[in-house]
Amino acid sequence: MQDMLNEVIDHHRIRQTLERYCRGIDRLDAALIDSVYWEDSTDNHGIYVGPGPDFSAFIIPMLREAFTGTMHFIGQSNIAVTGARAAADTYFVAYHTRREGDGTVVDVAAGRYADKLERRGADWKIKDRTVVMDWVETRHGLDRAALTLDSFVTGRRDGEDLSYGAYRWGVGEGG
Repeated sequence: MQDMLNEVIDHHRIRQTLERYCRGIDRLDAALIDSVYWEDSTDNHGIYVGPGPDFSAFIIPMLREAFTGTMHFIGQSNIAVTGARAAADTYFVAYHTRREGDGTVVDVAAGRYADKLERRGADWKIKDRTVVMDWVETRHGLDRAALTLDSFVTGRRDGEDLSYGAYRWGVGEGG
């Protein structure tokens, strides 16, 4: 029974690591992105191949310059844990909005994060990540959508995003 409980806890902590990465990317939060990689990790995103801890310094300026927003969704994760090591194959769909001429387009990428993770102490982090891209497409004509953002609270790509206040409130720091 204890082995099963430990496996559930490990899967949960690994999933939290994967979700924290997506949040960090979409909010352009280097500290969150950096928190998912061990200092001796590697990352192969195709457009970037190098140390995991250096990925945020590469990707944040590129995302800020090229896109007006991003949204990463992760689906199922096939996770296998053996002791302090794990492998995870996690499906994702990533949306990247950008201006093109007088309109907005979205580039959609779908694939999988092929991760090797390690637990050191109580922390699970990525030791090696390879992005496996399965398909990409570009969608045009978003400015003709029936709903516009004018009626909503809109997201920000920094620490002023409304979600940061919710997190501060949730852990008792006001907000």
